[in-house]
Amino acid sequence: MRFLAVLLLLLTHTALADVIWLKNGDRLTGEVHADEKSLTLTFAFGGSVTVPRSEVARWRAQLAPAPTLSKKGVTLASDTAEHGWHLTGSGDLNMKLKQNTSQTNSLGAKGKLGLENPDWRNTLSASYDYDTTNGQTTEHKYHIEPSIDYFLSDRWFWRNRIDYQYDMLALGYLEVDINSGAGYRVWKEKQRQLEFLLLGGARQAYWRPDPRIQMLFGSNQATYPIISAGWDYRQRIMDSRLEIYSEGQYIDYLDQPSPYLVFDKTVDTEVGLRYYLSDHLRLSWSSQLEWDDAYLMWQGQKYPIDSKEWRHSLSLGASF
Repeated sequence: MRFLAVLLLLLTHTALADVIWLKNGDRLTGEVHADEKSLTLTFAFGGSVTVPRSEVARWRAQLAPAPTLSKKGVTLASDTAEHGWHLTGSGDLNMKLKQNTSQTNSLGAKGKLGLENPDWRNTLSASYDYDTTNGQTTEHKYHIEPSIDYFLSDRWFWRNRIDYQYDMLALGYLEVDINSGAGYRVWKEKQRQLEFLLLGGARQAYWRPDPRIQMLFGSNQATYPIISAGWDYRQRIMDSRLEIYSEGQYIDYLDQPSPYLVFDKTVDTEVGLRYYLSDHLRLSWSSQLEWDDAYLMWQGQKYPIDSKEWRHSLSLGASF
């Protein structure tokens, strides 16, 4: 019985351990403390070792058992497997009912799934927004974004991404971005995570049949070569149940398919605060900005197009 108790204790430590994969194929488990040049691993049975980042192929930090401020995930293969897959997910739902001079109803939902092993990370994000005012639909759109990351080293990775946005009401009903480029992971720790992206590709825009679009583009679709800079940040506030986060991208248009309708840049960003009610249930406040900096050139005159939209929401969500 004493042997069984010791064995269970060791298994418990292993399940909650951080994991380091070295470039020579070795695998180490324990508790990792990271700095800019090295990783220090403390073993469950005592002792520690410091590994230079130049010798690390990849490492994964398990989240603190409580409070859980990020996705715990589900291990789809044993932790003893060198290339085991890890599944994570989250979802948020918000609803707003407002009545003064007009009656406004708003429904929004978003979710994210991630599947990761030491070399690959596959992510699928999606969102849905539906607004009505006085019984009339004023907004109805959805957004799907799959991406695949291949880790070149502990910090560097290469991302391929498709960004699909469909608007059921707007004249410009569809935008499809196809991007590829480098990513850099600054932090990957229990308390904080930060990544930056630099991607290049193209945006394919589609409009519903309209004589004005035909006059501007000669077609109902156009292609914009683009370059984008993005970020993904989250950090726990001390050891509380609060977490701040921000994610978004800045898009620069490299060329214009029409001399009349010109897009300079696009900013799509979100910043928010999450409070974890339990290990898996959370309450979130977020503020999202969608802004297209564009103008219309006609007969030598420049007419700015105002397309800046702020959306603030309070939502209830869950994660695993």
